[in-house]
Amino acid sequence: MKQLPDDTKQELSLQLKDTLQTIECYNPATAANKASSYYSRAGTSFVGGFKASQVGDEILSEKLFADVIPNSRMAVAENRISHDNSFQYALFSYALLLGYHEQVDESAAVLLALNIPNNIRFRGPPEFYIMLAHLWRGESHAVIQMLDGIEKLENKKSEFYIQPGLSTLVRGVVNNEPSFMKEGACLLFDKHLHTTKYFRTALENNHYFCEPVTLLTIVGRKLGVDVKANIGDTTALLKTKTFSPIDRPEIPANKKFEVPVDLVPPCFLKNRE
Repeated sequence: MKQLPDDTKQELSLQLKDTLQTIECYNPATAANKASSYYSRAGTSFVGGFKASQVGDEILSEKLFADVIPNSRMAVAENRISHDNSFQYALFSYALLLGYHEQVDESAAVLLALNIPNNIRFRGPPEFYIMLAHLWRGESHAVIQMLDGIEKLENKKSEFYIQPGLSTLVRGVVNNEPSFMKEGACLLFDKHLHTTKYFRTALENNHYFCEPVTLLTIVGRKLGVDVKANIGDTTALLKTKTFSPIDRPEIPANKKFEVPVDLVPPCFLKNRE
């Protein structure tokens, strides 16, 4: 992957500084909604860790990443809305992305025990996380049974997260079939890059990597399947703008930047336990 241009690195460093200040604004001890405060602290620490990794500050990156799971666990513990499983989904995703496998084991078991009704799509697609949980546990038969339903969701215009290519990529992982992995990943990358190309304001953290492909790469490694080796080039050149022009004399408002990225980032392919 190409090195960050100097002006891009400066912009991302300023974004990181803003992120660190934002983390300090969340104080669960005094918050009216403790679950949301812990959830926001976990998410902002995750963003900060990723931004620090992008600018090459690995010590800060790992320090921030280390705060994500404890705060996410507290968000789950403080949640008082019975049908809101988004805190569980977040904890599961963070544990996968950050390589905390004991937490992944625990979260996968919890998600599969929730018995979420098909019509409950509150702040997240349960089908995706349930499928990942089955995959992580090596329950390929259960995953295969879900794929027709996943494929139907891919074709719904109202569906944002489950996109064309997901079921093909999953079939590739389940069957260790390189052609399916590459076809599915390419479709997901194309959609991802199309979204970032037409994003009118600054890119958010989740635009710098393709979460579905990254998560399936991580789960594939648990199953002995090397997804990243089979899907070809995962690098891309994104374009973004000044994130927050207010009180930022260092960089003019609406300045454009090129950001070379790996859509399946190495920082999410580590085991941190």
